[in-house]
Amino acid sequence: MNSRALALPCFALTLMCASVSSAANPVPLPTRQVHLDFHTSEHIPDIGKRFSKAQFQAALQAGHVNQINLFGKGHHSWSYYPTEVGTMHPNLDFDLLGAQIEACHEIGVRCPIYYTIGWSATDAEKHPEWCSRHADGTIKVNGTFDEPADSLAPKPWGWKKLCAAASGPYHAHIMAQIAEICERYAVDGFFFDIYNDTACYCDACRDRLATEGVDLSDEEAVLRSHTLSIKRHMQELRDLIAQHHPDATVFFNSATHVGNSMQFRERLFDLNTQQELEDLPTVWGGYDKLPIEAKFHLGEGSPVLAMSGKFHKMWGEFGGFKHADAMTYEAAAMISHGAACNFGDQLHPSGEMDIATYRNIGRAYAYVEQIEDYGVGGVPYAQLGLWLTLEDAADQGVATMLLEMHYDFVIANLHNLDQLSALVIPSAPCLSATAAEAINAWVDRGGKLLVFASGAMGPAGDEFALAVGSTYLEPAGFDIDYTVMKAPLSRELVSTPFLNTTPGLRTQLTDGEALAMIREPYFSRTYLTYSSHLNTPYQLEDSVYPAVVRRGNVIFFAHPFDRMYYHHGMRLHRDLLQGAIDLLDPPHSLRVAGLPSAGRVSLLKQADDQRYVAHLLYGPPLQRGDVKVIEDLPPLADVRIDVRVPETVTAVKAIPSGESLAFSQSGGTTTVQVPTFRMHTGIVLSYR
Repeated sequence: MNSRALALPCFALTLMCASVSSAANPVPLPTRQVHLDFHTSEHIPDIGKRFSKAQFQAALQAGHVNQINLFGKGHHSWSYYPTEVGTMHPNLDFDLLGAQIEACHEIGVRCPIYYTIGWSATDAEKHPEWCSRHADGTIKVNGTFDEPADSLAPKPWGWKKLCAAASGPYHAHIMAQIAEICERYAVDGFFFDIYNDTACYCDACRDRLATEGVDLSDEEAVLRSHTLSIKRHMQELRDLIAQHHPDATVFFNSATHVGNSMQFRERLFDLNTQQELEDLPTVWGGYDKLPIEAKFHLGEGSPVLAMSGKFHKMWGEFGGFKHADAMTYEAAAMISHGAACNFGDQLHPSGEMDIATYRNIGRAYAYVEQIEDYGVGGVPYAQLGLWLTLEDAADQGVATMLLEMHYDFVIANLHNLDQLSALVIPSAPCLSATAAEAINAWVDRGGKLLVFASGAMGPAGDEFALAVGSTYLEPAGFDIDYTVMKAPLSRELVSTPFLNTTPGLRTQLTDGEALAMIREPYFSRTYLTYSSHLNTPYQLEDSVYPAVVRRGNVIFFAHPFDRMYYHHGMRLHRDLLQGAIDLLDPPHSLRVAGLPSAGRVSLLKQADDQRYVAHLLYGPPLQRGDVKVIEDLPPLADVRIDVRVPETVTAVKAIPSGESLAFSQSGGTTTVQVPTFRMHTGIVLSYR
């Protein structure tokens, strides 16, 4: 990896506490939302035939819904209103969008309008010049698109991609249709979907690249030019909508997910009025993806909406149902992380709402109504920080370990370092010289640092930029290795060598102390040299290379235990991190006793209400086939929390019950015995 690539993620990190953009949310974010998918084929007759205002309203009321995304245009390219710019669905004979908007507004439900961008099947066929293209000129596709000789063979999932760059003709078409919608309807907002995070070489993009002097063989430069052109497209849409509906929300479904994408690094999310985190945790990122993303965006000062689905699996599934218990757990988790709630649904082509779906949603949202005031509007509060490297396995590996340990955290950056007592840096190299200098100075002021492997590297990738008590020599010499613990970390861990499926960096102690050593195998496993079924046994003596090094308030791990935990989940690796944090003994804002590792905690501060809320959840996901299912929600007793905040706590109660709770205080820490709860509870600590 070259030095330029190493520095790229840090470009975003240096900006993470930039001032909130002009995309400030003009209205409070509705807390109980539905995203109503409606991608309907021209081969289905009688679109909207069974739509009934009364039935539509009854479903929303049964679901306790206060906002729903309605479809203006879907992936088949059809619009659901009489349009002079686009094409109305050929089997729709009335203004379905207008009727749905009227039905919503009559009962006080907001209804942003969905409009597809990147996938639009009929547009792609009629206007191939609008399509996104590879460097060789072929059209880009998502999924599988090759048509078999037998046109009646089952069609797999797939869409041709379109290019919405501000320099292209498709952008002009989008602008014209959005202007039309803005002029015809009382618009609450827009949800723009599908922005393709790939370089485009269509004719319009080639013309722009030539004007900008971009080398077509430099894919990174081509991608950046395309991304910035998409950002201009978004800004032009924002400006257009504001001319007609200045209070409308606008969301571009693209760059909100935290990761090393060009869209994220170029902060396309700044053009959103709120950050909507689309996820189907049953089949996509799992239940531990939300905490990182909610903590990041709330730390940026932006309202956050978490989106799951009513489906057993995923989008496009008719007749699939997630149990109401699981939806209630998911909704409570969203609130506990300071996010509003959204569940995806899919409207039948007839236009009739599925009332069973809204009874299930209603059970979840009836619970949300009891707790939403104690989540939405809060911001994460913790003294432990996680530094994002934008390498998913590294970042998520650390986050998962911390979540299972119940060590609550915030997302760290250069602007909030001095609010933290401890910082964890994952194993992916990402530090700029400026960031490394700031972190070293913070440690000198008393900060406590834990850093994994190459996370300590400088931009060039050939030496450590952080003072970790050891100097970098070279990469590992074998395919695996082992760790041998020494005092004082060895107390809770095995005394014999334990396996590392990814070997550690070779380093040499300088002014640090070795807390563990690397034990190397006899040889790497190859076709010529192998032993037994899997990994080679360890040698009988330690190597000269330390596995864990302590230098004052800094602990360095030579191994990427975070990525190993993400892929393999060995508890020993998590216990090692927990032991290292406890050895440094930083103050924690929230400590929990008696909660199983599958439980989750989140501490929010609601300064306007002069209170903190410690949310506790327990609903362990069970793997069934390729789906994660939440089913078992047993009552939990004998859970205790210790909360350490700068203010004086004057009253404590539980939610949703509202029961006043006894508490004790010592040395600035408030201790509360949590009443027995099932699935979720919140402990509200008011202060003066």
